[in-house]
Amino acid sequence: MAPSSKGKVASDHVKAFNVAVTEYKSKACEKALAEIDKILAVLAKISDSSIFSPSNPDAFSLLLNCQYLLSYLDHKANTVWGVVGLLTTLCSQDPAVTKLLRTRLELLPICAKLLHSLPSTTQARTLKLLQLLKLVVDGVIITRREAYLTSLLSDLSSFLSDSTPDLSSLSLFILCCLCRGNYISTKLLLSTLPPPTITALFSTPNTTPSDQLISEMLCYFMTRVQLSSHPPSPAKVNSYLPKLMDVFCSSYVADDISLMSLLISFLSSLSSDTEYRSILAQQDCLPSLQQLLVVADFSDEFSLTTSSHLFTFLTTLITTYHTDNVHLFDVVLKVVLARLDAKPYNKVASALVLVKTLVQNMDFSSMSDAVARNLKFQLDQLLPSLLATFLDRRSSTKLSSRSKTDQVSTELDREAMASCLECLQLLQVVASVPLKGWGQAVGETVKANKMVMAYRGYTDILKELVDRARLTTEFFTLAIMLGEVDNSWGKVVVELLGDKDRIQLVAEILRQENMEGSFMKKALTILNKTDSPETMFGVEKEDEAVGGDVEDQAVIPEQLARIDSLMEGVTEALGKMEVEHVVGEVMQLATVRRGQEKQQLAYMMEALGAADARVAAQNTALVEREEQVRSLERVVMELVVRLGANKEELGDIRAQHGDLSREADCTRDKLGKELGEARSQLEELQTEKVILVEKYGRYKDQVVRLTEDLKQYKDNQEQLEVKLKQEMRGREELVVTVSKREDRLKKKEKQLDEEMSARERAEKENDDLRKQCASLETLSKRQEQALSKKEKLLQESQEETKEMRRVQDAIFNLSKARGSAAC
Repeated sequence: MAPSSKGKVASDHVKAFNVAVTEYKSKACEKALAEIDKILAVLAKISDSSIFSPSNPDAFSLLLNCQYLLSYLDHKANTVWGVVGLLTTLCSQDPAVTKLLRTRLELLPICAKLLHSLPSTTQARTLKLLQLLKLVVDGVIITRREAYLTSLLSDLSSFLSDSTPDLSSLSLFILCCLCRGNYISTKLLLSTLPPPTITALFSTPNTTPSDQLISEMLCYFMTRVQLSSHPPSPAKVNSYLPKLMDVFCSSYVADDISLMSLLISFLSSLSSDTEYRSILAQQDCLPSLQQLLVVADFSDEFSLTTSSHLFTFLTTLITTYHTDNVHLFDVVLKVVLARLDAKPYNKVASALVLVKTLVQNMDFSSMSDAVARNLKFQLDQLLPSLLATFLDRRSSTKLSSRSKTDQVSTELDREAMASCLECLQLLQVVASVPLKGWGQAVGETVKANKMVMAYRGYTDILKELVDRARLTTEFFTLAIMLGEVDNSWGKVVVELLGDKDRIQLVAEILRQENMEGSFMKKALTILNKTDSPETMFGVEKEDEAVGGDVEDQAVIPEQLARIDSLMEGVTEALGKMEVEHVVGEVMQLATVRRGQEKQQLAYMMEALGAADARVAAQNTALVEREEQVRSLERVVMELVVRLGANKEELGDIRAQHGDLSREADCTRDKLGKELGEARSQLEELQTEKVILVEKYGRYKDQVVRLTEDLKQYKDNQEQLEVKLKQEMRGREELVVTVSKREDRLKKKEKQLDEEMSARERAEKENDDLRKQCASLETLSKRQEQALSKKEKLLQESQEETKEMRRVQDAIFNLSKARGSAAC
C-alpha cells in the first residue's frame, strides 16, 4: 500500500507528480524541482507495482515525464537521480515498464548522453545509472548506426579497466547485451576496443564466475561477426555447461532477471549454431539439471518472472543437451506440481511448456511396460492440477481497481492467455500418447462440463478476435481428441460443431496473416469435420450504390410541406365546387399519383439512409486504411533501416569472403604443388608397390611355412608348457626345500659368525700368547744358560756331594768299625 500523505492514495501521488512536472514545463524554477523531489521520495516507497502499469494512462504519463526530466535536466540536479532510482525500481518490478522505456520512450540514448556527461569522480552516480542501463538494455535491438553508440561504447569500454569491480562488471554485462544479435554494435565495439583489451577479454580470467562467463559470451558474440574457418574447441564448448549452471543458480537466488535472460539467450544462440549444436548434443546435462531443480523454491512472495525464467532455462537445456527424459521427468514433475500449487495460477506457461517438451521428447515405442505405468501414474497426479489451474485461472485473475471512479477491467493479460493455451496443448500432448488408457484417463479426469463453462467464460472476457480464435481452436482440438474416447466429450464436440459462431472463430485463424502453422493445421482439421466449410469464407455483398438519377430527384422537406398544404387546399376547394365527372377522375388520378410519389419518397429516404450508412462505413474504412498505411510506413521504415544494416553486414561479409577467397587461392596453389609432389611420390610408391608385391609373394610362401612351423612350435610349446608346469611344481617344492635349507644355513651362518668372532678373539689371545711365548722363550734361553751353569755347578756340587757321601760313608764306616772295635 502507498504511504499516507495528507489523505492521498497512491494514484493521487502519480497524478500529483504529473501535475508538478507540467508546472515545471510551464515555468522552470527550483521550487517546482523541490516539489518534484518530494513526490519522488513518496513514489519510491510505494510497494504496489500495479499502480505503475503502462496500461494506466496516469502511469504512462509519469514515465513520459520521467523521460522528459532525464532529457532536459543537468546531471548535477538531484531530481535526475531520484528519477533514475524510481525507474530502476519500476523496471526491476515490472518487465512491461522496461519494454516501454526501451522501445517507445527510447530511454537508452538518453541514458547514454547522461553517462557521457558524468565526470569520472562521481562513481556512485555512475554505478546508479549503470544499474538502470543494465535493466533497460536487456533485449535491445540495434538496426542502424545510432549517434549515441560511439560515446556509449567508448564510455563502457573505459570502465572495463577500472579498478572498481562493480563498474567493470556492469559495463561488461551492458556490452554483452548490446552485442547480442546486433551486428552494428558488435562491429563498432571491435573498432572501439584496443587490441590489448580484446586480448585480455579472451585470456585474462575474471574474479567472479559471472563476470568470467559474461566475458566469454561477449567473446562469442564478437567472434560470430568474423568469418572463421576454425571449428570450435569441444573442450571449450563442454566447459560452458557447469559455468552456466553455477551462474544461473546464483542469479536465481539473487532474482537477477537480466542475467538470467542473458544466459537463456546465450544458450539459445549456441543451440541455433550448427557447429556448437553437434557438440552440445553429445554432452549429458542430467546431473546439472538435478542440481538446478534443487534450487527451485516457490514459497511465499516468490518472483513470478524468476520462476518463469527458471522453467524457460530448463526447457532450453533439455532441447540443447542430451539427457534421459524419462529419468528427469520424475524430478521435473515434482517441481512443476509445486509451482501449480502456488498462487497465482494464471502465470504458469513456462512450466507447462517444460512438461510438454519432456513428454514430446520421450520415445514411447521402445518403452517397457513398467516404465510406462510409472509415467502414467505420475501424469495422473498432474491432470487434476491442470484441471484446477484451467478452472481457477478465471477466478484468480486480478481485477485492476486503480481508483473509485475507474472502470474495472476483466481482460486477461498475455501471460494468462499463454498459460491457458499451453494448458490445452499439454492436455492434447498427453491425450495423444500412443499407449493404451492415456487418452481415456485424460477424458475422465478433465471434466467436460467444467472445461466448457471455463472456455465460454474466457471467450466472454477476451476482447481480441485473434485470442478468441486461438483459444477456440485449441479447445476444439482437445475436445475432438477426447471425444473419441469419452462420451461426455463427444457430446461437447457435437455441440461445438453446431455453433456457427465458434466455427467462424476457427475460420478466423486462416484469415490472419503470419499465423503459426500449428494453429492453421488444427483449424483445417476442425473445418474438415463441418458441413460446407467453404461457406465460412464467403464475402458479404456490399449494398448497391444509389444512382445519380435518384439523388437528382430528391425533394427538399420544405417543398414537400408546401406541396402537402397546397394539395389539401385544392382538395377542400374541389369539395365545395361543383365540377364535372371528368374532373373527379382527374382528382382521383392526382390522388393516386400523390400516393405513388409518397411511396417513391419513402424509398428515396431509405436509399438516402443506406447511403449515409455506406458513407459512414466508408469513413470508418478510410480511418482503418489510414492506420494501416501508417503501420505500413512504420514497417517500411524499419525494413529500410534493417536493409541498410544488412547491406553493411553483407558488405563486410563480402570483404571477408574476398580475403578468404584470396587465401583460398593461395592455398589452392600450394595444394596444387603439393599435389604434383604427391603424384610423383605416388608413382614412386607404385614402383615400390610392384617390388613389395613380389616380396609379398615370397613372404607369403614363407608365412605358409612359418605357419606350419608355428603349429609345430605350438605343439612343442604345449608340451613344454606341460613340462614347465611340472618343473614349476618341482621348482616350487625345490623353493620350499631351499627356503628350509636357507633357514638352516642362516642358523649356521649365525653360528659361523659366532665361531668367527670367537676365533678372532682366540687369535687375539693366541697373538698375545705368542708374544708371551716369545718373551718366555727368550727368558727360557737365558734360564737354560743359567740352568746349564747351575747344572754344572749342580754336577760339581753333586760330585762334591758324592765325594762327601763317600767321605761320610767312609767316616760312617770308620765310626762303625771303631764302634764294633770298641765293643
